[in-house]
Amino acid sequence: MKFWPAWDRRKDELHDELEAHVRIAVEERMARGESYEAARAAAMRELGNPALVADVTRSKWGWQWLECIAQDLRYGLRGILRRPAFALIVIVTLAVGIGANTAIFSAVYAVLLKPLPFPHGERMTVLGESTGKASGISVTWLNFDHWRKENHSFETMAAFESADLTMTGRGQAVLTHAGIVTNEFFPLTGVQPVMGRLLTASDSEPQAPQTVVVSQAFWKRALGADPQIVGKTLVLDGSARTIVGVLAREPGFFLRGEDYYLPYRPTSQQLARRDMHGAIRALALLKPGMTLAAARADINTIMERLAKADSGPESDHRLYAEFVTEERTGNVRHVFSLLMGAVAVVLALVCVNIGSLLLIRMTERAREMAIRSAIGAGRGRIARQLLTETLLITLIGGACGMGLGAAALQVMKAVGPKDIPRLMEASLDVPVLLFTASLTVVVGLVCAFAPVMGSRKVSLALVLKESSAGAGTGRVSHAVRGSLVAVEIAAALVLLFTSGLLLRSLMAAENVNPGFQPEHVLALELQLPNGKYETDGSILDFYARLEAALRALPGVTSAGAVNCPPGGGDCGDYWYSIVEKPVPGREDVPLTLFNIVDANYFQTAGIRMIVGRGITEQDKAEGPKVAVINETLARTWWKDARSAVGQHMKWGGPYVDGPTIEIVGVVGDVPQMGLDAEPTPVVYSPAGQRVSPGMVVMVRTSGDPASMETSVRRVLAATDSEIPIQSLKTMNEWLGGTLTQRRFITLLLTLFAAIAVILAAIGCYGVLNFWMTSRRQEIAIRMAMGADTMAILRRMGRQAAVLGVIGLVAGVAASWGASRWVESMVFGVSAHDVIVLGLAAAGALLIVILAAAIPLWRATQVDPMETLHEV
Repeated sequence: MKFWPAWDRRKDELHDELEAHVRIAVEERMARGESYEAARAAAMRELGNPALVADVTRSKWGWQWLECIAQDLRYGLRGILRRPAFALIVIVTLAVGIGANTAIFSAVYAVLLKPLPFPHGERMTVLGESTGKASGISVTWLNFDHWRKENHSFETMAAFESADLTMTGRGQAVLTHAGIVTNEFFPLTGVQPVMGRLLTASDSEPQAPQTVVVSQAFWKRALGADPQIVGKTLVLDGSARTIVGVLAREPGFFLRGEDYYLPYRPTSQQLARRDMHGAIRALALLKPGMTLAAARADINTIMERLAKADSGPESDHRLYAEFVTEERTGNVRHVFSLLMGAVAVVLALVCVNIGSLLLIRMTERAREMAIRSAIGAGRGRIARQLLTETLLITLIGGACGMGLGAAALQVMKAVGPKDIPRLMEASLDVPVLLFTASLTVVVGLVCAFAPVMGSRKVSLALVLKESSAGAGTGRVSHAVRGSLVAVEIAAALVLLFTSGLLLRSLMAAENVNPGFQPEHVLALELQLPNGKYETDGSILDFYARLEAALRALPGVTSAGAVNCPPGGGDCGDYWYSIVEKPVPGREDVPLTLFNIVDANYFQTAGIRMIVGRGITEQDKAEGPKVAVINETLARTWWKDARSAVGQHMKWGGPYVDGPTIEIVGVVGDVPQMGLDAEPTPVVYSPAGQRVSPGMVVMVRTSGDPASMETSVRRVLAATDSEIPIQSLKTMNEWLGGTLTQRRFITLLLTLFAAIAVILAAIGCYGVLNFWMTSRRQEIAIRMAMGADTMAILRRMGRQAAVLGVIGLVAGVAASWGASRWVESMVFGVSAHDVIVLGLAAAGALLIVILAAAIPLWRATQVDPMETLHEV
């Protein structure tokens, strides 16, 4: 501790004092006639051991423990430098384990644990409507208004929805993202303006001027950070709106990040009908101490009262309520829990590996420990030395792991799905650093346990009787190391099995028959601005002109439009009933997805027509209401799908006003919710009878569809230069995007399984190699007595085989139990797939074989004469 001058000065003074004591004693004895040598010897006998006296004296100063720690650290550092290869293996192993845990915990903290970026986020809830069949239904305006005014459970409540609007008048037309909110939204999210003001209740009045508040990012990106922007106009969907404010920060509520915010203005129909659903939901702040269950009961009382006063078709609707954190992360919580469990297994393997290596190292140092004990070092002093050495090398490994984790986190953010909420916010912030530091210390303590306990059993007499190579190779030591190897094999088998299930699921999803022909198809996604295309006729005319121009392009064979293409997800669902079937009860009215297609869609997409006809140009608004259904919906009601043609659907079910629709055709299923999802019922309505401004125009080409992108853009600009493109990509890309999250999870689990295999192989090799080395004399004696190579291999290989069998049996049992954790993520294969389990077991067995191969080969190369000569 030379960096403490006062401490060194006191030690020097103590040394001088002891020397002075001895000198005075020598002088007194010499004065009585003794020789210098005799006087010196007698004075030293009277004093005792000077070093021990100095240690006892320093222990009374109160800071001796710091001196001891400094000594242990210096000794530990010298040990690392003396055995650089051993230290490097330990540090790299620790860095991999701690780095993986740091990266995954960073993501887990950002997605699941990090507080929401607005006041009282832990009490923030999302509200909707629900029935016995569905939850999370959008809120009608009248219901929301009653909730807001009459509830006793929430401090405040805001309505919100999202929309995509076209911005014009500032260069090329751009598709922008809008948050449409009531004025309570901004106080709820704690956002203040950096310029101008926020939206107020007066902005939502029907006759009030059109206003908008822009986000700071949009102000900088699209408006040139104009300091005089307040009071200027923004043309959105053909309507000029006055900019009244710029937000100081993004509210952080909408996951995609909105460009600006508009005041919510209910339509006349929403103000008149309690069953008039749009897309709004509510954001509400629970009162302190109020539970979500009590809040549900409170709002449901209001709903029951409204149902009695207006016993319409939605009298059974009740409240849907969930905390914002749960609402956002419900779909990924299980995934990240699985990943955290996987890296915990990897970390356990790291601890087992390091513990095993340190046990072997402890065996090699048995003579050193015994001698230190014999010359006066107590068990506590030796244990502290070993603990300090282990913690030192663990801290070095933890520091390297932190750097590795930071790099791994950046890779995760680069390749991870963009729809995982707040994943892009993941960083090595204070909670993550505290987690990594705590984890490093815990790992150090766990790894130190084995050598510390091993040091307590060291006997000087036994060690000095044995050679250094054979010291500490008793049955207990062998059993401990053998059990660690079995644990490593079992853990590796579990990760191999779970990652194998996800790999097979991914392969099954990628090879599933999509039910249509995605090759050679380009998908052009558009959203027409409402201001310019206000009527159904203008919308239909635009898409008709665009498709005609696209079909005229060389290399284009057909073009058709759909509201929600395969892989587009749930673009809308609604209740229905079959007129010719028994009337269902209110709680049993079924739901189906609905889609909108034009006359050319089924042909362009290559969707198989099972029976009946498709949509035609004659299916117009003034004609009979017709629809085409998919095979899943047909087989829900009829054993033979062909029986569906000519039957009728009541749109909205028997308890809601809606048209009766004739089923004119049945088509094959397509993966509407994604390649890794089971088919769902779908109703296809004619574009002429259910007009939508948002459509995806499918363009089938004779060659590479990507090569047609420039031509498609040119045709769109010629048709209407003020229509921005939402997306333009091939259908293979569109479908492939539905597997992004599955690929991400599978990649990570496969990587962790590979790490586990490497760690298990290293651990097995280390233990088996140590066994071989410690038994070289036994092998030499057996060979000298006539044992052949096969006998040696059988005897040495038996131990490796026993460990392998124990590890495999434990791993198979653990894998069977762990399969329930991945059951919800498995597609196209059983969660207890015997083939995957067999392959995983074969992989684990291969680990044992490869790890044992070199030690067994070395056992056959022992020279009996040379080995016995060394004894």
